[in-house]
Amino acid sequence: MEWLRKFIKSFKYALMGLGVAATERNFIVQLIIGAAAIIFSFVLGLPFIERIIILLCVALVLASEAMNSAIERLLDFVSQERIEEIREVKDLMAGAVLIFSVSAFVIGIFIFGKALFSP
Repeated sequence: MEWLRKFIKSFKYALMGLGVAATERNFIVQLIIGAAAIIFSFVLGLPFIERIIILLCVALVLASEAMNSAIERLLDFVSQERIEEIREVKDLMAGAVLIFSVSAFVIGIFIFGKALFSP
């Protein structure tokens, strides 16, 4: 039963981490846009596979933003100084989030565009 207690505790920590992420402005904006996309996919009656693709895109963007925030906080804790290597790591993480976000946006255009504008 100890393994179950540890397992449940790990979920508690994960939920606490989501609570921390939910205090970040970019995470909140992406969460709202993602929730709207998921709701819109149901309103339009998109096929199941397209809803799954939308859900995966939203999850990837949110997860990458949470990781970006975690690394930024860690780096800010390590050093408050302006260090070029730290700036580069932060920029790389922001770039990774941008890649996921732009990809999700383009995928959304394809999926929602087809649903909205195909006869």
